[in-house]
Amino acid sequence: MNRLKNLLLLSAWVLLTATVTQAQPGSISGVVIDKQTRETIIGVTVKIDGTTFGAATDIDGRYIIRNVNAGTYTLVFSYIGYNTVTLTNVQVEPGERLILDVILEEGATELDAISVVAFRETNSIEAVVLEVQRSTQVVSGVSSQQISRTQDSNAAQVMQRVPGITIVDSRFVMIRGLSERYNNVMINNAMAPSTEVDKRTFSFDLISSGSLDRMMIYKSGSADLPGDFAGGVIKLYTIDNVESSFTKIDIGVGYRAGTTGRDYYQSGGSNTDFLGFDSGFRTLPSSFPDSRTLQSSPRNAQLRIDAAHTLPNNFLPTRDVAMGDQSVGITIGRNFQGTRRDFSNITTINYSTAYQYFERDFFRYFEWEDRDQPILKRFEFRDDTYQKDNKLSVMTNWKIRLDRRNFISFKNLFNQIGENETIIRNGVDFIQRPDDQLRNYLLGYRGRTIYTGQLEGVHDLDEMNNIRWVIGGSMLRESEPDMRRFRTFRSNTEPEANYSMQMPPSSNLFDTGRYYGNMTEYSINQGLDFTSLEVLPTIMSKFKTGYMIDYRNRDFSSRYISYLYPGFFDPTVREELIRLPLDEIFSNENVRNDNGFVIEEGTRPLDSYLASSFTASAYVNTEIPLNRMLIIAGLRLEYNIQTLDTQDDFETININNPILSILPFLNATYSFSDKTQLRMAYGRTVNRPEFRELAPFVFYDYKLDAGRFGNPNLKHATIDNVDLRLELYPRVGETISIGGFFKYFDNPIENKTTVTTESPQFGYINADFAFSYGVELELRKSLQGVTNSAFLDRFSVNANASLIFTEVDLGEIAVAQDKIRPLQGQSPYIVNAAVYYDDQKNGFAANVVYNVIGPRIFSVGDVLFPTIYEMPRNSIDITMSKKLSTHSTIKMGITDLLNAPYRFYEDSDRNNKADVNRDNPIFTYRKGQLINFTFSYNF
Repeated sequence: MNRLKNLLLLSAWVLLTATVTQAQPGSISGVVIDKQTRETIIGVTVKIDGTTFGAATDIDGRYIIRNVNAGTYTLVFSYIGYNTVTLTNVQVEPGERLILDVILEEGATELDAISVVAFRETNSIEAVVLEVQRSTQVVSGVSSQQISRTQDSNAAQVMQRVPGITIVDSRFVMIRGLSERYNNVMINNAMAPSTEVDKRTFSFDLISSGSLDRMMIYKSGSADLPGDFAGGVIKLYTIDNVESSFTKIDIGVGYRAGTTGRDYYQSGGSNTDFLGFDSGFRTLPSSFPDSRTLQSSPRNAQLRIDAAHTLPNNFLPTRDVAMGDQSVGITIGRNFQGTRRDFSNITTINYSTAYQYFERDFFRYFEWEDRDQPILKRFEFRDDTYQKDNKLSVMTNWKIRLDRRNFISFKNLFNQIGENETIIRNGVDFIQRPDDQLRNYLLGYRGRTIYTGQLEGVHDLDEMNNIRWVIGGSMLRESEPDMRRFRTFRSNTEPEANYSMQMPPSSNLFDTGRYYGNMTEYSINQGLDFTSLEVLPTIMSKFKTGYMIDYRNRDFSSRYISYLYPGFFDPTVREELIRLPLDEIFSNENVRNDNGFVIEEGTRPLDSYLASSFTASAYVNTEIPLNRMLIIAGLRLEYNIQTLDTQDDFETININNPILSILPFLNATYSFSDKTQLRMAYGRTVNRPEFRELAPFVFYDYKLDAGRFGNPNLKHATIDNVDLRLELYPRVGETISIGGFFKYFDNPIENKTTVTTESPQFGYINADFAFSYGVELELRKSLQGVTNSAFLDRFSVNANASLIFTEVDLGEIAVAQDKIRPLQGQSPYIVNAAVYYDDQKNGFAANVVYNVIGPRIFSVGDVLFPTIYEMPRNSIDITMSKKLSTHSTIKMGITDLLNAPYRFYEDSDRNNKADVNRDNPIFTYRKGQLINFTFSYNF
C-alpha cells in the first residue's frame, strides 16, 4: 500500500509541475554540419550574443537553447579549427520552436540553412565526455581513444578505470560495491545474454578492447533504460564508424613472469583445441547409454563395461613447455560514398593464445561454536594451476545511410573460447587423513560459443520527430566435456611409494568422477523508441515513448559418472589396481565385470533443467524545462514471467513467476552555466533471480572445495535509488565531478553458506532488506596551458575514487549467519589513477595506470565457516607506444608491475573485518607480471 501511495504522489507531483508551467518562451534548435565531410560536428558552441544563454551540439550534432523570450537575436557558432559563423536578425516568436541548421567550414562562412545527417565520430575522449555531459542520467564513459592508450586487451580491463567499478575474476564487473548480478548489460542497444552457467553475470573479457567504440555506464535509471538493475546499466558499443578505407594488422607477443618457458601440464585433447572448441574427443560417444539405462543395470553388467571402454583413458596430464602469449588481429574498414547512399563496413578478426601458471596456497580450519576452543587447521594444500586460453573473435558491422534522414546498421559479434585448466593439489588433511600425503586432480576443459547480433534503424521523420528501432538476438553454447576430478594418497611412512586412487563407495562429483555439462541459451529482443520535440511544446521540450520485448530460453543438462570397485569383488585385486599409474589405472583391461573397475552414474533428475524468461516493457519519458532546470520524469512498466522445469527424486518442480513491476523515475539537471551543472535522480528498479539461482541443481566447485545449489523459492528484489552529482566541464574533453548515492533494497538476493558434513555449500536466499550509500569523485584534466612548459602540456590525468558503505539485514533467517553485515562483494573504497603523456610531434605516448580496492566479502560465513574477505591489492600498469612511420606503430606494456599477491583471509576472531596480522589465510597467490609487445601496420 505504501508503494502505491508513493507512486500516486510522485505521479501527481509530475502532473502538477507540468500544469502550473505557464511561461511561453520559445526555443532555438538545429544541427551543425561540416561542409566538406557532411558529418555532424560534436561540441560546437552556440551562443546568443549579449546574453548568458547558449548550448553545445551533442553526440548527434544537435543543439537546443531553451527558454528564449520573444525577440530578435544574434547567434554565434564557434568551434576550434572552423570559421566562426554569425547569424543576425534571428526572430523568435512566443512559444515558437525555431529550427536553424548551419554549415561550418574552414576559410569561408556558409549561412545557408541545411539539414544533413552523416556518419559521426563517437569514440574520441571529447565525444564521450560530451555525451556524459548531455545525458539526462548519472553516467560514466570510456572512449576507444582512451582505451588505445593502455594495455587493456578486453572490456573487463577497460572497465576497471571507471569510477566505482571493480573487477572480479578478471572478467566480471561490480558497480558501486554491488555484486555483478545487480548489473544489466546491453550491446549496441540490445540486451546481452548472461554468459555463465552458475551465476547471473556477463563475462566482459569476451569483448576485445579493439572492437569497442565506447562504453557508457549508467548509474542512475530512467524510463527508457531496462528496469532490472541496481548497480548500473552497461552499454557496450562496437565500432561502426569508418572515415576512410583501411586495412590494419596487429601482431603481439607476451612474456609472463613465472609462466613463460617453464613446465606446463594439461591432459590430452582434440586437434581443434587451438580454435577454442573440442572436436568430439572429450564428449560422450553417441553409443553411450542414457542415464536411466545405465543406472538400472547391475554394477557388473556388460553394458557398463562396454560403455566404459568407449571413454578415453586420459587421466594423466602430460608435461610441455609454456610458450609466450601470442595474438594476431586484422581489421578491414571500408567506406563507400554514393550519390544518394553511403555505407561503411568494419570487420575485425582476432586470435590469441595465453598461458598462465601460478601456485595457490589453500587452507581451511575446523572451528567450533564454542569460541573459547582453539581453531584447528582442517587442511593445508598447494594448488599448482595451469591454464591455457584460446580465443577467436570476429566482429563485422555494417552501416548504411539510405538518405539524409534514415540509417540502418547491422552489427555482429562472434566469440569462440576454449579454456584448458589443470589443477594439481598437494597437501595434508589434518582431520580425515593426517597420516597421508594427498594429491588431488582437476583436469578440465570448457568451450564457449557466443554470438550476438543487432539490426538497428534510425529514422528522422522530420526535424522534430525521430524513431529508433532494434532487433537483437544472441546464442550461447557452453560445453564442459569430461571434467575429471579425483583424489590420490600415499602414507607418510612410504614417501617413495606410488600414490593410490581414493575409491568412492558410490558415484559422486569429486572421486574418480567424469562430469559432462552442456548448456544452450537463445534470446531475442526487439525494441522501438519514438522521440518528439513537438508534443505539448509549451510544457515539454522532449517527449519519448517506446517498448522492449525480451525472450530467453535455456536448456541445461549434465551427467556425472564414477569408477568403482564393487565390494563383492576380490579386495586383494582392488589394492593392486588402485596403486597403478594414472595412465594405466582406468585402461580398458582394468575395467571389467570381474575383479576390476566398473562405472556407475550418479546423475539425478535435478542435474538438468529447462528455463525461460519473457519480459514486456513499455515507458513514457518527458523533459520539462524550468528556466535553468531540466526535469526528466518517466514511468516504466515491466511484465516478467520466469519459468523453470526440473524434478527431484520424487516429484516435478515447476516454477512460474509472473510479476508486474511499476517503476517511476525522476531526474533533474540544474545548469549554473554551460560548464557547471547539478544532477539529481530518483528511480525504482528491480532485480530478478537468474535461472541458475532458481534451479536446485548442485555443482561441486573444486577450487573452493564446496558445492553450489539454487533456491526455487527466491523472490525478486525491489530497489529505490537516489543520486546527486555536481559536474564541471572546464574544457572540451575535461570533467570534474563529485557525487553521492543511496540505495535501499527490499528482499535483496544474497549468497548463503550451509553446513554439510565438514564442507561448506553455497546457496541463495532473500534477505529482509539492505542499503548502500557512498560518494564518488572523478577528475579528467589536461595540463595543457596550466603552465608555460611545452613538456607539461603533453600530460593529462584521469583519476577517480569511491567511498562506499553497505549493510544487509538477514532478518529471521539469520540462524547461522550474522544478522547484520556488509553486502557481499562490497568494496569500501576504490581508487583509480592514470597519467598520460602524448608527444604527437614525435609520435611517442606513455601512461601509468594505478588501481586499488578495499577489503570486500568474498563469501559469507556461518557458525563453522567464518566470513572470507578479499584483501586490498595494489596494481600498476605501464604502456608506451612509438610511431615508427606513417603506417606502423609499436607498443610495449607491463601489466601488474607490482605483482602484488591475491589474498583471501577469514574473519577468524569474528569482529566483522579481516586482519592479515591476526586472522587466518584461506588462499593466497601471485600471477606474475605480463610484458606485451604489439606491432601494428596500417595499409
